[in-house]
Order: sequence, then structure tokens, then C-alpha cells
Amino acid sequence: MHSRYIPLLASAALAAGAAGAATSPKALVIMLDGCRADAIENARMENLQALRDGKWQPGYKCAWSLSANTIPDAVASSAPNHTSIATGVTAAKTHVESNGQFRRCDYRKWPSWLVRLVSTRPGAKALFLFSWKPDCELSPDPRVEFVHGSDAAAADTAVKRLSAPDAPDGTLYFIDLPDHGGHGSGFYPYSTGYLNALWQADAAVGRVLAAIASRPTFAAEDWLIVVTADHGGYGRSHGMPGGQATTVPLLVAGRRVRQGRIPGTPHNYDAAPTALAHFGIDVSGMDLDGRPAGAETASPPARSLSDGLAAYLPFDGKKSANAVSGDVSPRPFGAAASGVPAGFIGGSLRIGGPKAKGPSGVRLAGSEKLSFENGGDFAFAAWVRMDAPQKGDPVVLSNKDWNSGRNPGVALIAAKKAYTAKVPGVCFNAGTEGGRFDLGTYDVAYGEWVFYAVTRGADGAVRFYQGGRDGYLYCMSENAAKPALSTGLPFCLGQDGTGAYKSNFAGAIDEAALWTRELGHGEVRRIYEAGRGGVPLSALIAR
Repeated sequence: MHSRYIPLLASAALAAGAAGAATSPKALVIMLDGCRADAIENARMENLQALRDGKWQPGYKCAWSLSANTIPDAVASSAPNHTSIATGVTAAKTHVESNGQFRRCDYRKWPSWLVRLVSTRPGAKALFLFSWKPDCELSPDPRVEFVHGSDAAAADTAVKRLSAPDAPDGTLYFIDLPDHGGHGSGFYPYSTGYLNALWQADAAVGRVLAAIASRPTFAAEDWLIVVTADHGGYGRSHGMPGGQATTVPLLVAGRRVRQGRIPGTPHNYDAAPTALAHFGIDVSGMDLDGRPAGAETASPPARSLSDGLAAYLPFDGKKSANAVSGDVSPRPFGAAASGVPAGFIGGSLRIGGPKAKGPSGVRLAGSEKLSFENGGDFAFAAWVRMDAPQKGDPVVLSNKDWNSGRNPGVALIAAKKAYTAKVPGVCFNAGTEGGRFDLGTYDVAYGEWVFYAVTRGADGAVRFYQGGRDGYLYCMSENAAKPALSTGLPFCLGQDGTGAYKSNFAGAIDEAALWTRELGHGEVRRIYEAGRGGVPLSALIAR
């Protein structure tokens, strides 16, 4: 156990307390600046992991999402998202679209949840702790105590004030550390500077949570703990769309909260209505964009990885084609060949790339007839090696005519320059009922085996993963309209569904699998961890 972890407290008051006896509501909303959602697992932020897993204190559960999003109508920067986290409305109402614009919001019409709390409950105490000085302009009100100082000073103040008998009823606590680490040495891939900043932030959270649990009256109190972030990051920046900067965590812990993953794609601005609802304040007439979170969680039944598995291609020999279903069979065309030595696990599929004479790849014959759960649920996973920069924008997997991203179907794009990326990266595209959907980009590590997975469920969330041998499993997520999966074209590896796209993928693919259902986060991680340990998917299916 790392020393930064603050252990659970076991006091006599806690042992005597029961959820039903708690009568005094209090709320703490924590804003982490620059904390990617996947940082909680990858950086092993143990206090936040314990909170997420419902292990903070007896009687407390957590509704959580590691695929929440920032506000959709402004850049992924601090001021717009701080304002929205505090007020529960997006930039369309606050008019805060970038840093330096706090004063553009009409806080009389869109006050922070702290101001709404003290306005609705006379005598209530509210505290705003922050280390980023511009936050002084965020919904100022004489009834709310503003305390500005360093992150270290803010943590000390939070511990002192939240453990005191007269602790504030509502507290908004901002931690700047992750953002400094990301700007200094990079948000992705994880750097020592970013990891250290994440650990320090987690330790500060642990100290504050321990202070709350140490209160003599804690057993009779009904605490709500909400943790979210204003943005993630990519490289040393974050003011861009595309997933890595816009995917953030949302944790909602309390006595009256259901344990489990929050379905769909919640948002960081759900924090304000969630805090207000905890005090019994009716938010239905406030015209907020956020909604209270914590009462609804997804608890999908445990399923075998063979359920919905339409194709599994380990490429380990003549019989490696499709180990699961007779409905789909691989048919190499052009310069593609299976059973090439030196795959990730055993053999692999090698695809010729631009030097091949004509298109090359593997067609999953029969996949054009597959039926997908809920008309749009699917999952794909594979280990992929790109040996050199790609020519054009080839795909790893697709069942669409890739000549237009708006065409029906999906595509895992091996190389595409998207958004503000300086070099081509790996992206996901889908033609949906609403038009074109794109999510990405991930950096490419040439000559290395890299794990990719993408999945969409009935809740509309598309989750796109990348993982390496180092154990970091990255994830970005956005909501998307239902993809048009019935294209009349088969899925192909290394080519689009037509099998005739101008650019061939150059590299190798191994342990490729296609499901006609969503894969949960735990299932994706299980496949990834097994693979990097040398265990093929076939071994997981057999269990």
C-alpha cells in the first residue's frame, strides 16, 4: 500500500452509525484541474479508487463514470468548465467560452450551487477553496466564503474546516496540481511530472476525506462527495476536442447513492444539480443543463466473453481463422497472409501496405449479415503493430465505404491527422443516424504492439481504448447517435468494407475479435491485461 493512501477510519461513532440515522446533509464538490478520467486507474489514485469502489466508509456507495465529458459548447479549458461545474449550465447560458471570461456570466440568473444553497436554506454555510486566482470572479456572493491560496494551503484549510464542529454545509474545493503536471511534462503519455501531480492531488483528497470521517458527528451526518474535473489533456495542452481533453471522471458518493457505473455519458456540470438535490432542493424549475446523478447506475449481468462473439482471429495457423462462429469466415485477399511468425501471441496477420500490388487485407465473409444487439451495440479489439508511418489514411478494421466518413458503418483508422494533432494518429469513425461521428486521436508507437478496442452500448456511449505493454490502458468517450452497422458490406481487416480503398494498412494485426454486443469496461481491461501477459483471448473464452 502506498504511503499516500489515507486508510479507512474505524471509530466507535462510525460503528454505531447507520445510514437511516443520518439526518444532517452536507456536500463537498471537488474540482480536479486537468485530471483525465483514465488517470484514476492508470496513476493508481488510491483514495479516489476507494471512493469509486464504495470502500470509503461503511454505508457509503458511489455512482461513478470514467467516461464523463466536459461542456460541449466551449473549449476544454478551466474557466468555461469551472463556471459550468459550479452553476450546472453550459457556455450557451454562461457565455464563458474561454479563460479570462468569468465576468461574462450573469450570476444573478445563473448563480453557483453554493449561492443557491445559502439562498434556499437560511443559515447554511458555504465555502469555496481554490488555488487558481481567476476563480475569485466565479459567482461572488458575500454569503459564500471565498478562500484563495496555494494547493497545499487549500488542503490544510479544507482539513481544518471540514473536521470542525461548524463545518460548512456546502464546500466547493478546487485542486490545481494535475494541470501543472500536465502542462509541464505532458498529459499523455503519462510522464513522471504528471503522475507525481496526480498522486499529490489524490493524497490531498485522502486527507480531506479522512478529516470528514473523523468528525465525532459523522455517523449522524449525510455527506455527499462529488469529484470531477474541468478537462483532461493531450500532449502538453487541453484546449481541443477529440476525447483525451474532454473525457473526465465523475464520482458521486453518499449514503443514498447506488453503487455502480453511471450509464451513458454524464457531464462535469452534473455536479451542481447533484449537490443541490442532496439538500432536497428542487432543481426542476431552474433550467439547468446538468441533472442529478447517483440514483441510476448500470449493473449489466455477468456474461461470458463468448457471448456475442462473432469472430475471433488469433492467426496462429491454418485453423486459426474463426474459433467461435461458423457464421463468419476470414478470406485473405491481395498480399495479406495469416500465420506470419513473430505475432503478438503466436502468429499474426501481416498486411502489405503501399508496396502491395492492389488492395490487401482479410474479409470477414458473412459479417455483413450479422445482427447487432439493440441495433447498434458492437465491440472490436485487437493488438496492432504499425511498422512505419502509414501512407494515406488506411483502416485497421471497417465495414464501410471509407471514401466518405459520413457513409454508414464504422472504421478504426490507422492514421489520420485530426483536430490539433501535429502528426497522424489512430481515430475511430462512424456513420450514424445523425451524420458523421469521429473520436480520437491516439499517438502511434511505430514498431510496437499496441492494444485497441472500441465499443458502443445501448446507452449511446462510445468508448475508445488504447493500451501498451506498460500497463496503461487509456480511454476516451463521447455519446454518439446509433451507428448504421448494416451496410451491406463485410467487415475487413486492413481495408474498408469495399475491399478497394486506395490506401492499404501497413503492419500486423493479432488477436482480433468482433462482438455483436457492448463490452463493459471491466471486460475490456480483462482482455487487455490477459493479452499483455501473453494469454490469448481463447483462454478467457474457455474459462
